[in-house]
Formats: sequence, C-alpha cells, structure tokens
Amino acid sequence: LSPTTPPYQSRKLVKYEERVRECEKGTFTPLVFLTTGGMGPKCTKTVKRIADLISTRRNEQYSHVMNFLRTRLRFSLLKSVLIAVRGVRGKVSRELSLGHVAFNMIPSVQPYDA
Repeated sequence: LSPTTPPYQSRKLVKYEERVRECEKGTFTPLVFLTTGGMGPKCTKTVKRIADLISTRRNEQYSHVMNFLRTRLRFSLLKSVLIAVRGVRGKVSRELSLGHVAFNMIPSVQPYDA
C-alpha cells in the first residue's frame, strides 16, 4: 500500500484481500465511496475501466457511458442510505438491463419528410 492510499481504503483492503486470495483464489479491489459523493482511487479506476469496456463494446461515447454509470451509482448509494435510515416503503423496483439503455440522453433528430 502506498502512503497516499486513503485510510478507509487501506482498512478495507487489509480486511478482505487475504481471504479473497486464499479462499476464493481471486483478486479484490475495494470500491470505496465517500459520503460527499466521491470515489476512492481504485474505485475511480474500476469505474473508468467498466465505462471503457461498455463504450467500446456498444460503440457509444465514453463520456455518455461514464455519466450514466456515475449517475446510477450515486442514486443507488443514495437509495441504500435512505432504506437504511427509514426502511423500505412501497413497491420494490425491478432491475434495469443495460441492453435497453441509450447512454446518450439526447435522442437523435429525425428529419421530417413531407
């Protein structure tokens, strides 16, 4: 761990990394989110990599995919905090499949043919 690694990320890494490596034969990247809406360094790197893969595979602009992922992550975190504070009320929403998502929120303009 580098000296610039935030303490919350270091604690999470120490807590889980050995178990994941020994028991599950895998790697562990802590996705640390700050209460101010920011992300830890490894989390930022992971989200950027995911956005790059999605944008390449779906032939979408990287900025649109990154905006979508950040928005979804932040609203999911906000929703989980609200549920933790006040409990579940109402209907549970269904999950959104990425296959039907248009990352560019501005629809393309279709010319009017008279």
